Amino acid sequence: MNKKVYIETYGCQMNVADSEIVVSVLSKQGYEHTDDINEAVLILINTCSIREKAVHKVFSVLGRLREEKQKRDLLIGVTGCLAQQEQAALFRRAPHIDFVLGTMALNQLPRLVEEAKAGKKRVMDTGEYPDNHLFPPEVARRRSTAKALVTIIEGCNHACTYCIVPTTRGVERNRPWQDIVSEVQGVVESGYREVELLGQNVNSFNGGCSFAELLERVSEVEGLEWLRFTTSHPMNFTKELAKVLVTNTKVAPFLHLPVQSGSNAVLRRMLREYTVEQYLESLGYLGEGRAKLGLSTDFIVGFPGETDEDFEATMELLETVKFDSSFSFIYSPRPGTAALRLKDDIPASVKSGRLQRLQKRQLELAKESNLRFVGRTVQARIEGHSAARDGFWMGRTGDWKNVHIQAGDGRVLPFAELVDVTITMASPHFLMAEIA
Repeated sequence: MNKKVYIETYGCQMNVADSEIVVSVLSKQGYEHTDDINEAVLILINTCSIREKAVHKVFSVLGRLREEKQKRDLLIGVTGCLAQQEQAALFRRAPHIDFVLGTMALNQLPRLVEEAKAGKKRVMDTGEYPDNHLFPPEVARRRSTAKALVTIIEGCNHACTYCIVPTTRGVERNRPWQDIVSEVQGVVESGYREVELLGQNVNSFNGGCSFAELLERVSEVEGLEWLRFTTSHPMNFTKELAKVLVTNTKVAPFLHLPVQSGSNAVLRRMLREYTVEQYLESLGYLGEGRAKLGLSTDFIVGFPGETDEDFEATMELLETVKFDSSFSFIYSPRPGTAALRLKDDIPASVKSGRLQRLQKRQLELAKESNLRFVGRTVQARIEGHSAARDGFWMGRTGDWKNVHIQAGDGRVLPFAELVDVTITMASPHFLMAEIA
């Protein structure tokens, strides 16, 4: 009997980690994961709702699946943030969906599948189960990747006016630090040498110790080489955490600290709970260690009420900090967020022009950052063979630089292992290197 499941995942690494858990939950019911959608009798779409573009992608996929379902027996389920946000409304827009599963009810998936198989229509569970995040450490069926993802905290207690996450993910729920250390020990024993700790706001972790203390405890796991984390909120970035980041050699020298805007007026409307000056003060906690790590951030351009002066303040912040990289987007109104009450009076052409200007300057800064590596020998973890170039492999440095490594035709580099490479060229997006 065919019991193959295909999962398509959109959005952040938290969703990727959730998909790994879902595969495990279904495997206990006899399902086998497949990467071929045509083999599957059960298709899950793990969704994102953080931006409008991600939502459009989901409904585009669901439209194609409607045609597929007319050809063969097929169960279709939607989970993730869009499922939690839209709930029963999804059935009205895509009536061929069999079930909807919320982000805080993953353990209920087998029941929903069985109810849908039995012929029940529009099966749904978007309830909040308080222990949903306490999956046993061995649960996740991990993909064959160079690093393992480990969720440490779910939900968010902040109330940024543009963000739907507190609605789709709930309030903060911490895993006990002992469970996290145990899971990391397990993934290292299974062969992983790099781990990334995940949460909507990892540095507010309070599962029996502070986040800085958690990093220290996890880094003691024998065999672990690099430890990463994402995403951080500036309000929870402490001197203690900064010290661990720049002194603990197992913690990868990379920090993603979203600022969103360089204007205090915009930050107030966003309810980000800090000023630009406080953000810069937090970066100052890194001291001389700042020069040794990669720093990235997020920007939202065109937030309601953003004036020319507000945007210039963002550009000024970009010049002051000189981020190594950044993720920047035009403001995307999301249903259920407080920002909908603000008047979105900025012309689309102005928003687009601001974004292009910010991204153009960021590319210049990224290239300047990358040029510093030319001639240096660094370590990079092999993430796979280059699909675009024969004889090249893809790697990643500790400070999150993409590296295209020239190994020569026929030479195989060890997947997920660290190798010494000498940087030969730099672009804004990646480094070129040779085996040292």
